[in-house]
Amino acid sequence: MRFLIIFYFFASISVCNAQSQGIVYYGHIESPGKGGPAGLDFNAYLAFNKEASYYVTAKDSLENQSELEKQQTKEVNGKTEIYLGKHTLPQGKQVYYNRQKDSLWWNKKYKEPVYGREKREKINWKLETETKTFGGLTCHKATGFFRGKTYTAWYTKKIPLPYGPWKLQGLPGLILEAYDEKKEMYLYFKSVEYPTQLNLTVGSIVKPKEDHKYNWISIDEYKELLEKIVEKNKTKAILIAKQIGSNVEVNSGGVETLSVELFN
Repeated sequence: MRFLIIFYFFASISVCNAQSQGIVYYGHIESPGKGGPAGLDFNAYLAFNKEASYYVTAKDSLENQSELEKQQTKEVNGKTEIYLGKHTLPQGKQVYYNRQKDSLWWNKKYKEPVYGREKREKINWKLETETKTFGGLTCHKATGFFRGKTYTAWYTKKIPLPYGPWKLQGLPGLILEAYDEKKEMYLYFKSVEYPTQLNLTVGSIVKPKEDHKYNWISIDEYKELLEKIVEKNKTKAILIAKQIGSNVEVNSGGVETLSVELFN
């Protein structure tokens, strides 16, 4: 852990600011390319105040590892998916959004953590008339297209801040639940505390030193990284097929098998 530096984007918020801060707890199922919510079901939360929001999931301290192990085999659309190994990080997978800078900082886990930063991408939401209630709060429906997928979001005007789980944002109220058409990204509501008396630290991301393998990368560099991983996986699959004498055509899929964000 010596090579890690913790960057605190926001200092602890005092109790006197409690009226402007809150926390939402979600379930987070991410299933790129699976055609449905086939991924592991992680705990997640979004901490926020008027200036920033901080979302985290797949974090060691939020999970019971034995409970995750029970999910190692899941079935969706007639296909069985198997998840082996450890799928959480000490710091979790994080997204920090700063309103003043209109920017996002995030990390993801592949074989090694990846750290990225980008300007917020505006989502052209269509506001609908349908409503639902989550945690005693009336929520309004909105639909919007973001990186290859059409999302349905349920937001509440009772918390008039433009935040949401993961990278979803920009509505006239906090998003309490969101999912794409296939629910390959499925962010479902559990509970909300607003205002909260919790002493929150809104946003901390663990960043490697400059001489470490991963530095902050742009969204374009992230796209290139995904494409390289796809090609590497395809080459590996072909080699394995040759080693076992298989004459079956290998199709490892594209970026959609690695990421719920599609860029073409």
